[in-house]
Amino acid sequence: MYETYQNRLAIPAAILYDDLNLLTYTNYKQYCYTGKIKKIRTGGNGRQALIEFASLPQMFREAVKNAFGDPYSQDDVKRFTDRLENNVEASRFFEDYTDDDGRGLLPERISQYYAEAQILELYDKLVYDIKVKQHNGMRIKMGPAKKEICEVIQKVGSMTRPNSTIRPYPHNLPKNYRALDNKLKKYKEEGFGSLIHSAIGNTNSQKIKGEVAEWILAFYMLPNKPVIPVLHTEYMRERTSRGWPVLSESAISKWLSQPKQEKVWHLSRHGLASWRNKFGHKLKRDKSLWFPNCYWAIDGTKLDWVHFKDDSNGMGANIKIDVVFDVHSEKIIGYSFSESETHADHFTALKMAANNTGRHPYLLTYDGQSGHTTSVMQELYDNLVARDGGTHYKHAARQHGSPVEQLFSRFQQQVLNTKWFSDKQGVRTKKPDSRPNIDFITEYKHLLRKLPNLQAAFEQCVDEWNNAKHPKFPESRNDVAENHPQPYSEEISMGRMMEMFWVTTKEARNYDTDGIKPIISGTQYHFEVYDVDGEVDIDFRDRYTHCKFFVQYDPSQMDNYVRLHLELPNGNRQFIADAQPKRMTETIPFLSTPEKTARMRKDLKVRETELERTRKRIREIQNNTGITPEALIEQQELEIKMGGSLPKERRSEIEALDFLNRM
Repeated sequence: MYETYQNRLAIPAAILYDDLNLLTYTNYKQYCYTGKIKKIRTGGNGRQALIEFASLPQMFREAVKNAFGDPYSQDDVKRFTDRLENNVEASRFFEDYTDDDGRGLLPERISQYYAEAQILELYDKLVYDIKVKQHNGMRIKMGPAKKEICEVIQKVGSMTRPNSTIRPYPHNLPKNYRALDNKLKKYKEEGFGSLIHSAIGNTNSQKIKGEVAEWILAFYMLPNKPVIPVLHTEYMRERTSRGWPVLSESAISKWLSQPKQEKVWHLSRHGLASWRNKFGHKLKRDKSLWFPNCYWAIDGTKLDWVHFKDDSNGMGANIKIDVVFDVHSEKIIGYSFSESETHADHFTALKMAANNTGRHPYLLTYDGQSGHTTSVMQELYDNLVARDGGTHYKHAARQHGSPVEQLFSRFQQQVLNTKWFSDKQGVRTKKPDSRPNIDFITEYKHLLRKLPNLQAAFEQCVDEWNNAKHPKFPESRNDVAENHPQPYSEEISMGRMMEMFWVTTKEARNYDTDGIKPIISGTQYHFEVYDVDGEVDIDFRDRYTHCKFFVQYDPSQMDNYVRLHLELPNGNRQFIADAQPKRMTETIPFLSTPEKTARMRKDLKVRETELERTRKRIREIQNNTGITPEALIEQQELEIKMGGSLPKERRSEIEALDFLNRM
């Protein structure tokens, strides 16, 4: 980019107004006219106008330096070597390399090839940087730029350590950038082996490239996980028809064990979780500013405890737990304990967390399970996180860095799995310490807990975890949650707490003669409206039977009551009444009690009461209007008697007198 013209350092004029937009073209001409910028060559006929670099105002010179480097610097070699990166894979490859005869590389060859791998990778990055600048509109010619880089590379290869003849980068790379491009291309296609001189020998590792390499990788990636001897046998069958070279088992094994190859086959062979653990890029969280209730995480899992089930299956381990952690203190602030893991369990756990802390979290994360991603849960999360900057999102399952999975793992290992009735991680795990002692559990199965007692044991485990010492602070997890300062805090008001954990059904349900039956999470419930005395609310039934209601419910209070909302013509919804679970009636006298019998009689009387109220209302309407069956009969009898000959005025007079008589 910089040029020397008439022994003066210059830059193309277009850099000022096109590339860097330091000024407009009109302002540029004004600067030249007033002498603020010195033009030393006029453009035209294929020439670029040149500006003397030293004549630029200080602000412009600094902008050009920032964009293209300092032209006066003589430290090009140092800048280049400072950017060279260590390459552990290259070092391991050349140190472990052996030819077909088992011979390794000499130390000086290892140093040479290692330096060449470093330099080629940096050269590739520098060329990419130039292409990016060209794409962004900078007028940089690739050829001259590569030529300058090659000159620096040659200086790097010839430099020595102070007071020594040792060359730290003893490469033998070509001086011409076109030859260097070809070297780079071969290196990117064939890997480290391409740098080893052909005089070293025609090695097996050099033969594994192109379609040979792809076939070996494809076969080794098969889900049935073929072993190397099987792969080698299949390869030797295939090579005859394809003209591929002979390879030994050891050569194939060594090539597959290289990290570059393993990163490819590991994913298909061992799955995403294993691949992420070994090759996935990892972030490091800055937790220095975290505080209690800034970050909550919720996740569910199977509780690995053997217990007595309530059915004929005997022993089982099918309890699910949904746990909410305050990540900073590691305290369990909420949980659910059930035989399912639905959005109702998430509600239960988060409601407990909100009750226990009285705070809105600034971040809430959860897994991608369908219960979390429903519109119902997303609405809850929107209301639960702090209004001032709070957010929520699902964390990627089974990935490094998910705090709730790490906390769950430690909670299981340190507390849950220590109980004698724990089945650990399962019978098929590899480590004996991770398997349950089935003989021991079977021997003492008569002491196993039933579900209610099992929940009490889990609550004790939560207390044990919360009261244990925090791994990074001198206090317990409870003390960290209670005593650590909270520089930011948003309390949950009582009103928001009461409204937050209510869910409204998507569709309205009909209030039938026996009540309303909403279906929630696949279960049908039955509710009815009762008055303040616990009696069937006949006034409500008179007005709203066969009306459709949206049912608002708290998943943790399905055995208590729900709210019924009526949709108005303008689309708004109006609260009408609370409905309680429908009372069950025992119709077999032998199985009933006096209290149940009395209750049944009162409920049966509702029919008679409603019938009598309806009849009374009919009589009121008939008396108010005079439109009665008796009046109808009398009118028709009169018309028959008179044969329709009575004048209209006379009929009206008689009807009026008749009405007065009835009044």
